Amino acid sequence: MIFLDERLIGAWLGTAEGVMEASGIVFLADGRGWSRFDSISGELAVSRFRWHCPDNGVLSLRYTWQVSGEWDAEAAGGDGFAVVRHSGPFDEVIETGYRVGPHQPQLSASEAAKTALLLDQAVEFEHVFHRSGRPATVADDPSTAVVPYPPAPHPGGPPRS
Repeated sequence: MIFLDERLIGAWLGTAEGVMEASGIVFLADGRGWSRFDSISGELAVSRFRWHCPDNGVLSLRYTWQVSGEWDAEAAGGDGFAVVRHSGPFDEVIETGYRVGPHQPQLSASEAAKTALLLDQAVEFEHVFHRSGRPATVADDPSTAVVPYPPAPHPGGPPRS
């Protein structure tokens, strides 16, 4: 059984607090997505993937493209590439167990538990991601300006002529 778990759709932010790096993962409803890693030193890496759930509680990410370089603090929202060091195909598959549910933030015992994505295998150095609370589109991917996305695949096959 292959399906897309609708609970995953949207943006998720890594939970590491008080560190110099951040990571995130985004799942789009059409089976595309990306993970990102950035640091206070200016490093930015975005890895695109196709995702699906081959079984209950199993997430498969097939990475297809990677862009890395330095982020642009002057860009709108400070989210984009100022320098691209690498842009090219990336072929890696991560298959991991996952759960979606409440999770207590590590450094804030007084804060209420948040909805979290808990992964058995780390993605961008993280095992726990909290939902960002806003929808995501391909326009939110910092690598879009470097490598535009092709049109979304047609879920029912190619259009009839």
